[in-house]
Amino acid sequence: MTQEMIDPQVQEIEQSANDTPTTISTPPQEGAPVEAAIDEQKQEEGMTEEVQTEKEYVVVPVTYAVGFDFGNAEIGIVLLKLDTTTGKVMQRLTRTVPTAFAKINPSVLRNMGVEVKGDSVMIRMKDEQAWYAIGSVAMTQSSAIWNGLGDITRYASPRAAQALIALTASMVPDKEFNLLVVSGLPAETYTKNATLRKEIKTNLTGTYEFSIDGNKELRKVRVEIGTVMMEGAGALVAYGGKDAGARAAGVIDIGGRTCDLYAARGQVPMTEYCKGKPVGVLSASQMLQESFENKYNAPLDMLEARSIMYAYAGKLAAKAAIAKAEAEAAKAAANGAGGTSDANGKGKAKRRGGKSAADQVKAEYPEMSVSGKTIPAAEIEQLVNEAVDLVAQEIVSFVQSSWRQSDASNVVASRFNPVIAIGGGVFYFYDILRLRIPHLQMPDDPSFANAQGYALGASRLLMRKLEKQTAKASS
Repeated sequence: MTQEMIDPQVQEIEQSANDTPTTISTPPQEGAPVEAAIDEQKQEEGMTEEVQTEKEYVVVPVTYAVGFDFGNAEIGIVLLKLDTTTGKVMQRLTRTVPTAFAKINPSVLRNMGVEVKGDSVMIRMKDEQAWYAIGSVAMTQSSAIWNGLGDITRYASPRAAQALIALTASMVPDKEFNLLVVSGLPAETYTKNATLRKEIKTNLTGTYEFSIDGNKELRKVRVEIGTVMMEGAGALVAYGGKDAGARAAGVIDIGGRTCDLYAARGQVPMTEYCKGKPVGVLSASQMLQESFENKYNAPLDMLEARSIMYAYAGKLAAKAAIAKAEAEAAKAAANGAGGTSDANGKGKAKRRGGKSAADQVKAEYPEMSVSGKTIPAAEIEQLVNEAVDLVAQEIVSFVQSSWRQSDASNVVASRFNPVIAIGGGVFYFYDILRLRIPHLQMPDDPSFANAQGYALGASRLLMRKLEKQTAKASS
């Protein structure tokens, strides 16, 4: 990527990541300039800072560093509260909701006993009369939801501002607060639409008054968009390590609508390997809906399909966790740390009837019925398997063609280290991708990997801003 195509602040954030040691399995450790783990012992009471003057206390609204991932399927937020003296993270909060917006009437929902909680929020801006639900409530209470699929201007839209404000406000109690935000765009959109990055900054930056509790309290937030990064860059900031030398690293980001590939050497993007394709979890979900209707002559709505896909992903995640624990136990046994291992190196204590515990994990699908007849879970799983397999083949083919580095072999991304798989879709496609990329790694919390990197970038921008203000005040 040419230097002209990269936001200077993005380069600054990515290069500053070299100062903060990180690992693939955990966020930055305590003591680093920016740590991601919450230290419960160090959290302060309340969420505002008081500055004492000679005559009175002046309450200064807290500024939070925020990573905002406005995905096509899910909206993710990572919010950091910093010690503004040291730059250390005092508190880390995360939240995600489905990307679904719908106009609602809070009074009607309340009278019907419908609560807006869990993976849903609602918001009304001061100068508007309409209330919007964001999340699963929107999906259950309206047939005309908005998610902006296929519309690249969605990232700079009023819905993006509503999501950012509603989610962050639901995470903190402040009546008035500030946000310094770093967000991202898919690879193809980022490289081809420099104007959109400017529009995101212009349209979302500003002061907003709003309510998220049915008009019980009017709150105020000042939003500043620090910069917009390419999706994947955030994950390397968070988990790519501090090596700024010649070694290249890669990220495979599988989201709801897109699969984005990001590669960088010394935190500088490698244009040839930064690509995107409109295929992701929603592709499999739509295939599932079509297959279900063809088989049962009845529609499968979006919320039902989402529940099925989540159950399937939950099974895969549980199997992966068990398999990892079994491998570690087997390794310990082989090293004489106790226990026994079989010829395949797996602990016998973990096996029942010739199968490992991972093999016995079952998905907990929602109960489904058509015309009063319950659909067996095995039939649902078969439909999901078919949809996921088809999309997996498309994703693997895309990665193979984009990252094959030599005509002498079919090896993929052999010169990238690390290669990190992230995004909400990684649970569905990680195993098949790892067959092509044996050194592929997955963070502990891949769904928040980009947002985590964005939040770290925002924290660095915030500290630089405060340092400049302090230097100016003392000069």
